[in-house]
Amino acid sequence: MGRGCIYITSLMDMFPIEVMMKKTIFLFSMTVLLLVSLSAERKAPFSLSVGTQSIGVRYQFTEDTALVESAKGIAALGADALKIALTSKYVDDYLMEADSEIQSVLDLVQKKPSFLQVMDMPFRNVMLWVYPFCDSKAALSGGEMSDAEASAIYQEMYEFTAYLLKRYSGSGKSFFLGNWEGDWHLQREQYDYNLDPEPEAIAGAIKWFRLRERAIADARREVPHEGVEVYYYIELNHVAKSMDHNKPSIVNQILPHIRTDYVSWSSYDVTKPAALLGGEKGRERVFQALDYIEAHLPESDVPGKRVLIGEYGFELASFKDAETQRKYTAAIMKWCLEWGCPFVLYWELYCNEIEPATGEHRGYWLIDDNGDKQPVWYLHKEFLAKANAFIGQYQKEHGVLPDQATYNRTAATWIEECSTYDIRIED
Repeated sequence: MGRGCIYITSLMDMFPIEVMMKKTIFLFSMTVLLLVSLSAERKAPFSLSVGTQSIGVRYQFTEDTALVESAKGIAALGADALKIALTSKYVDDYLMEADSEIQSVLDLVQKKPSFLQVMDMPFRNVMLWVYPFCDSKAALSGGEMSDAEASAIYQEMYEFTAYLLKRYSGSGKSFFLGNWEGDWHLQREQYDYNLDPEPEAIAGAIKWFRLRERAIADARREVPHEGVEVYYYIELNHVAKSMDHNKPSIVNQILPHIRTDYVSWSSYDVTKPAALLGGEKGRERVFQALDYIEAHLPESDVPGKRVLIGEYGFELASFKDAETQRKYTAAIMKWCLEWGCPFVLYWELYCNEIEPATGEHRGYWLIDDNGDKQPVWYLHKEFLAKANAFIGQYQKEHGVLPDQATYNRTAATWIEECSTYDIRIED
């Protein structure tokens, strides 16, 4: 007999057959449990839901860099989420000096200290527009990308994800890597809402989104980490035309064919008219759109609601009155919390848009270019004070954070309780 047979004979001499069988069953059961745990749902993040963002800073008031100043401003509101951009347009986005040595997203965060400074701040969630410097968007414009470009995009996304997992392991932070308004990419940056994307652009976008997701998922699987999460999201912005007229867009042509953890909706095409509609009809319209997006979501191992509001807002240039701006904001905030959105992010802390004819800011802001806090800022401040007080008390009583659905149900009731729901209050 071989040495293996002698070994087994020796084991059987040492243990009765019943014991051997029990041990075998135990080992098999442990193996099954391990496999189940590896394929189980990932942990869902927790968020205070309501927040804002800083992209395309045009003015500032302190000696800090524009990025750091605006991140501090978001933290001062009491928000637990930071949303910023990591792209080759960093000079324009954050009033920074160009650096020819920066050739990748990882270079950007390592060579411009402001980025790590703000991501190191005690934000529970960090949402990032991430565009590899090597990405020509050929897949989006022509439907194809070369093998070399695909490999480079994959590597840049993978390396940045790996860096986040290593640097922030044990931090408890959640990172969300995604894109800006993808339906414009699908239309080759032709900003015509009524324009339909061409079939090759749709096919190319599917490849583009899949490639980015695969790089993030591979890094998450292969890089050792704990106590940090990196999620992938896709942002879309043309929902009404698909929902009402079955026009092609990301929501109905791409989402069913890809994999993503979350979908971000830059929601102006529905939330602006819904706010004007008001009341139950306005609420129903927002719910209809959120339900429509959710119905097209691909499968994910992330539990809970997975459609977030990446952008909404009411520019002063169109809505004229700051109190009206606050009133409409409160309505959308309330409805999206009621539906269960894990994030409802207002555009934005400082306005990034200027009217060409007048040279004046369009008024997408919480704080204007004179440094004055607007009524909508006070609404966010009061809501987030309630949110943080609730979380503190909940953790004191239960020892853990609430689940997102429980929090959202409670938080939605605070909107009309806010003194800033009807009037502005001062500091």
